Amino acid sequence: MTNTNSILSNILAEALPTVETWLRGVVADEVRRTIEEERQKARPERYLSRDEVCKLIGISKPTLWKKTKDGEIKATTVGRRVTYAESEVKRFMEG
Repeated sequence: MTNTNSILSNILAEALPTVETWLRGVVADEVRRTIEEERQKARPERYLSRDEVCKLIGISKPTLWKKTKDGEIKATTVGRRVTYAESEVKRFMEG
């Protein structure tokens, strides 16, 4: 039994630095992501024109219109001007 405990202790001692490095990386990535999300919330929303969205996504205006009509991407209309919130465009691109 003592031999088994000794072997387990050695395995754990060898694995601990690797696990610690991995865990530090996971935590650092999560902290970076959270900080970036908070920065995004703090800055005012930017609105893009149809031309800007089409160029950014790489689609035509009729395709953008169809995706808007189908509810795939949400547009905001002020008067006759149609715009898209940058956050909405990012959500669409990620989905």
